[in-house]
Amino acid sequence: MTTFGTQLSVNSPADILSYIPHALGFHPVESLVVLTLHGKKLGATLRVDLPAPGCDPADFARGACSFLAADSAADGSLLVLYTSAPWLQPDGPPHHLLVEQLRDNLRSISMALRDGWLVSGTFWREYFCDDADCCPWPGHPLHEISDSTLNAAMIFTGSTVAGSVNAAVHASVAPSLLDRHEVDSAAGRYQVLCEGRWRDRNQFAAVARTWDAVLTEGRTAIAALDADTAGYLLASLRSRTIRDSVLVIAARGYAEAWSGTEACGVLQDNSDPFRATVWPGSRIVNARSDGTGTVDSDPLLPPSEDPAARYGDLLSGRFGGQLNWERIDVAAELLGSLSGLASGEVRAAVCSMLGWIEFARGRGSRAGVHLQEALASAPGYRLALLMEELISRGGMPVWALRRETAWRERRPARA
Repeated sequence: MTTFGTQLSVNSPADILSYIPHALGFHPVESLVVLTLHGKKLGATLRVDLPAPGCDPADFARGACSFLAADSAADGSLLVLYTSAPWLQPDGPPHHLLVEQLRDNLRSISMALRDGWLVSGTFWREYFCDDADCCPWPGHPLHEISDSTLNAAMIFTGSTVAGSVNAAVHASVAPSLLDRHEVDSAAGRYQVLCEGRWRDRNQFAAVARTWDAVLTEGRTAIAALDADTAGYLLASLRSRTIRDSVLVIAARGYAEAWSGTEACGVLQDNSDPFRATVWPGSRIVNARSDGTGTVDSDPLLPPSEDPAARYGDLLSGRFGGQLNWERIDVAAELLGSLSGLASGEVRAAVCSMLGWIEFARGRGSRAGVHLQEALASAPGYRLALLMEELISRGGMPVWALRRETAWRERRPARA
């Protein structure tokens, strides 16, 4: 489910239909899109693949509405079908059984459908109207959508739309300019130095502090990232403990990652106290970040919650508190730049982490692209398989179902 805070003026169905690709970041195909309404204002945008043949329309409709029900302030909804299925007669629209089930379920959660449209590869038309006087057959030309006032306004603000979800994912990843051979060399060196020590308390703390420092300095640190530090970060992701902790560092800060990892009982005393803790040699680490990414005084959390349980809930999407979205966005940029420098199991770790970030944002389609890339790099990679299973079951993070805790896309300002 996608939300962002741009103030929009919607004056026609063509405006609404032009808004959807901007909200998603790509042109949907074979999809059902539902927009929630708060009075006359647009709310969240939910996109799901149309069901496969033989799927029970009632089950599908209930599943879609289970996501929408979290928008408790909504009092209505709009529906758009994107499909190549033929519409042969005005009174016989495609997927009508599915739409009727959806209409009933939306009414039951006080989000009655106010209108709906179908968009094909050649036209768009009102879904619920078969009056040829107001809804001429077969429909309206697609250029009315691209020529709409709202589409022009969105483009003016800097919004872009990719042709597919794959294209949208890859367009959002800025490739690193670092020399891959130098990064590989550094990663190999740190892997040897830290072999068997990633879960030692001192070494784990050093790695976690390094990740936290980069995320704390943000885009400045990403721009200044050197091959030595990139290799250190990539080498550390061979450890599943560190991989998971980095997601918590991004979402809630170093202190939460440390307490959760410690409470899970996976850290150990230093296996060789005479070997020095390994740090990379970059300037950013010398600052020894103090955990400034931590979310303090979260009003949504009980004060006595078990750190281990909260750690697990964060990773699985059951967490009920607030995430640090600014740091998560930085983590996405950092991991995106590192993904092109990695291979094999390490690249699978990076892509799986990017998949988790998109899952956290409530964008399952984009998560799926990253997870497929993870499995292409390392077939059977466990985290990617678990995330795919969670998303295929319709899993959505608890925080993504509430407007006050959900991620909001921040559109770049026009230069």
